Amino acid sequence: MGKSTLLKLLAWRKIPVPKNIDVLLVEQEVVGDDRSALEAVVSANEELIKLRQEVAVLQDSTAVSTGDNEDDDEGDDVGEKLSELYEKLQLMGSDAAEAQASKILAGLGFTKDMQGRPTKSFSGGWRMRISLARALFVQPTLLLLDEPTNHLDLRAVLWLEEYLCRGRKLLL
Repeated sequence: MGKSTLLKLLAWRKIPVPKNIDVLLVEQEVVGDDRSALEAVVSANEELIKLRQEVAVLQDSTAVSTGDNEDDDEGDDVGEKLSELYEKLQLMGSDAAEAQASKILAGLGFTKDMQGRPTKSFSGGWRMRISLARALFVQPTLLLLDEPTNHLDLRAVLWLEEYLCRGRKLLL
C-alpha cells in the first residue's frame, strides 16, 4: 500500500479513527470560481459561515419587523438568539478570520492583490496553494498532506514548515 492510498483510507475512515477527531486530507486543488482567494479560504470554515449567515437572516428579520411592535416576545427571542450567535462567533475568533486567512495566504506566496483575485484566474498550482491554505485555516485535529510542497517555492516551503511546527495538531 502506498502513502497516498494510506492517507485516503484514513480520510475516508476505512482505517478506524476516533469519531471525535476531525480529519482533513489535502490532495486536490480548489475549483476555480468567482470567489476571491481570501473568500475561498474563509469559506472553508463552514461553521463560521453558517453562524454568520444565521446572524444576517436574524438581522434582516429584525430590520423588517422593527416597524411592527405587535409581538415583543418574538423580538426578545430574536435578540437572545442574536446574542447567543454573537457569543459563538466571538469564541471562534470571527473578527480575526479574514486577517488570519490573509496571513496564511501571504505565507504561501499570495500578495494582497492576488488574495482579491477570483480563484478561477489562478493556475492549478496556485489553486493547490489555496486548497492548502483552506486546510491550515480550519485547523483540523488530524491534517493529512499528500506531497504538500509540490507546488511551493522555497520561501513558501520554509514558511509552511515553520507554521506546521508551531501548531498543536496531529500531522501526517
